Parts: sequence; structure tokens; C-alpha cells
Amino acid sequence: MNGNFRDRWMNNTPGIYKLRIDELILPGTHDSGADREAPKMMMPNEITQDVPIRDQINQGFRVLDLRVELFSSQPVGHPRRFQLYHLTSSGRTVAGDVLGVLNEFYAVSGRENEVIILNFHQFKDFTDESHQELHDLIDEMIGHRLIPYSQRHLTLLELRQYYPGRNVVISYNRRAGDGYWPGVEQQWTGKNYISTSELKIFMDEASSRPKSQYTLRSIQCAKYTGLFVPDDFSDKVNLWFESRDGDSYIQGFHIINTDWSTRSNIVLNCMHANQFRAMTKG
Repeated sequence: MNGNFRDRWMNNTPGIYKLRIDELILPGTHDSGADREAPKMMMPNEITQDVPIRDQINQGFRVLDLRVELFSSQPVGHPRRFQLYHLTSSGRTVAGDVLGVLNEFYAVSGRENEVIILNFHQFKDFTDESHQELHDLIDEMIGHRLIPYSQRHLTLLELRQYYPGRNVVISYNRRAGDGYWPGVEQQWTGKNYISTSELKIFMDEASSRPKSQYTLRSIQCAKYTGLFVPDDFSDKVNLWFESRDGDSYIQGFHIINTDWSTRSNIVLNCMHANQFRAMTKG
């Protein structure tokens, strides 16, 4: 696929409309808010992405791993009250760098069928009240775009027919109302530092585990080097997840989260793989 169309690859993937959201094979970014261009300086072991979320979704990534810190020193309603963090804040905000960016993305014609999952994965210094504040912010800025959990049984075609303009899933790692989906089931080794071969062995085992219907599941294809900085093994990502046919290794997965995500071919491989997965639905 021409690189200029990665921003709308789901709209242009034959057969994908037959699949439900939880059946899709989707490229995701690990620690999505920890990018090299972030406004706050972070330590090298915190930086996992080359480009900000705006560029990640423009380049085809459809699942964002969001870790949110409450800055209670900022007044309620201030855009810097909810910031993204890894170990420390990157200075990226939920309001501007996630929700505002989504509205800009969908303002471009041809992107309305791109489904994006916001996985609110971790919360730092939160209270019950601040969770509600965050819900209110989400509702105010993108509430009209949300696909409620009650519609989890619908295929992409049915969503497009019955709920046009609804294209965002909120996956929230805490009991929540507002139609949010349960947190993504993350398959992770539990270790920051392992060898590439050990990671592959773990993924082999993870890919064989049955997934419950409607569950959003991700594989954490990420690790640190011996210097405890996020490792770039894009060559292995390209090799492991190359989509050739309906029996390719990538067919064992759903959401694939990586570091340095834009360096690999994972978006194109997911696009290709979804065509074969859709064939299994007739």
C-alpha cells in the first residue's frame, strides 16, 4: 500500500468490514506518549517512540497505550491537569495530544472508518473524583465518536451502517461506566530485560492461548537492552509478523504493541493479515 494511504488503511482493506473490533489484527504503540519530540525531557529508558501520537495514527497505528498522571496542582479543566507519563511525565496531555489530535484526524475526509482504541492502561495519583473528571473530559471532546461496549457484537460493516461517525473505543483499566470497554488484556513477560529469543518463546506460547469472545487482547512485543533502554529489534518484528497467507504467525495475535513502532512494517503486515482473517468468516 502506498505510504500516503496508511492514514486510512482500514477503509481500504478488502473484507475487513466482516470482522468485529475484537477480531481485528491491529498495530499498536507501546507507551504511546513517550516520544522523542515530547515537550518535557525524559531519561533514555523512558523514551519508546520516535514520533508523537498525531504521527503515529497518521502512519496507521490504531491502538494507543496511555498512562495518565493527575497533576492536582493544575486547576480542574486545565489542559495540563491530565498528562501522559512513562516513569515521569512527557508533557503530553490527554486533552491536546490525544483527544484533540483525534478530532483533527477525523476532520479529514476518508478517515471516518478508521477505528482507534484508546487503552487507558495506568493511572498515577488518581482519585475517584479525578477518574470522573477524565470521563467528563473524554465525553466533552469525543463523546460523539465513542463505540459503546454494548455494541461489541457488531462487525465493522454494521457499525458503519448503524452508527456512522462512531469510531473510537475507550478501553479503561478500572471499573467504569460511560460505555467504556474493559481494559485490554495485556500479554507481557513480566520482565523488562529478556533476550530476543526468550521474548519469541513467550509470544509463541501466548499466541496459542484461547481468547474470550469480545475481549481486547494485546501482545507486548517490547523489551529493554542490557543498558535498560527500549530495544529496537524492528528486523525481528518484520520477520516474525510478516503476513504471507492465512497460516502466517501474525494470525495468532490481535493487538501488537511495539516500541519504535514506525520503524517496522507492522502496519502493512496487519493490513494484509486482516484480509486473510476476514476470509475465515466467509
